[in-house]
Amino acid sequence: MRRVGFVLDAGSIEELKELALAAEKANFHSVWATELYRTAFQQLSVVAPVTSKIKLGTSVALAFVRSPLITSITSLDLDEISSGRLILGLGSGAKRTNENFHGVSYGNKPVTRIKECVELIRKISSDVHTEREIVFEGEFYNINTKGYKRTFEPFRKNIPIFIAGIGSNMISAAAEVSDGYIGHVVCSLKYIKEVVSPSLEEKLVEKKKSRDFMKCSIVTCAVSDDWEEAREAARATIAFYATVKTYDPPFRLHGFTEEVKGIRDAFRRKDVKAMIKGVSDDMVKVFAVVGDARHCREKVEEYREYIDLPILSAPHYFLDFKEVRRYQERLIEVFAS
Repeated sequence: MRRVGFVLDAGSIEELKELALAAEKANFHSVWATELYRTAFQQLSVVAPVTSKIKLGTSVALAFVRSPLITSITSLDLDEISSGRLILGLGSGAKRTNENFHGVSYGNKPVTRIKECVELIRKISSDVHTEREIVFEGEFYNINTKGYKRTFEPFRKNIPIFIAGIGSNMISAAAEVSDGYIGHVVCSLKYIKEVVSPSLEEKLVEKKKSRDFMKCSIVTCAVSDDWEEAREAARATIAFYATVKTYDPPFRLHGFTEEVKGIRDAFRRKDVKAMIKGVSDDMVKVFAVVGDARHCREKVEEYREYIDLPILSAPHYFLDFKEVRRYQERLIEVFAS
């Protein structure tokens, strides 16, 4: 089995460690920590000491709710804890997440902002332990580190930075300024083929960096001999993401506008059952890989024509953690190499 990544999602910190260790023993390329109900960095800080070789990715750390300085030094700390295994995955997040949950202005130029953010993180990570002052005057950040020097050497001065995105401009930004791209759960195979891949390739050719760039995408995958049970589990996760306007482009591409409207109406009524019911079988087929082991392995392989690393995620929203754990363990078993 060729390399795959694995999204960590667990009901307890102890379970995070167990899952990461199991993924490492199964020779997964990487484990990835999400950021909504827990912080990505803290999850990986407990995973790092119990593993030794598997790469550790943030998928994704919210770029705008932290300063570039705190993101940089947190990343340097985690890279040291893990002996150089960190992949810093950054994303703008949704407008609602930034403004309503974090009280941070999202602005109307997230692409420009994330470019500045990445540039600063690189400068800080490579120079903060030296005598060089970092002076930066941009549209979103004005930084002057005079008088600030980190008193110890970094484990690595250049931590790989990946950018997540759905819109073509953010995808192009990933190719322009970062080391890799992370596709969202709702980036279907068709969306990757028709939107993600062309946007990346155009910019990679322009920047002459195709060889060094890693293309990844998260794929919801529910492995079960009970196909209908697996569909129901995936349906719930798709319903959750259908409520977020930032993720509209893939839904529009597939003509699911009316289904999304119904799901959002149910969301506003706080009717979770109706939300899940509103996800059609066609939506499940498009946005998830579900079925028995052989079928799931074959479908995941189809992504490799356009991406280097499928990052597999068990269904998790609106499900009991015991059920989530079963799907996660099955993923590790089926995609072990």
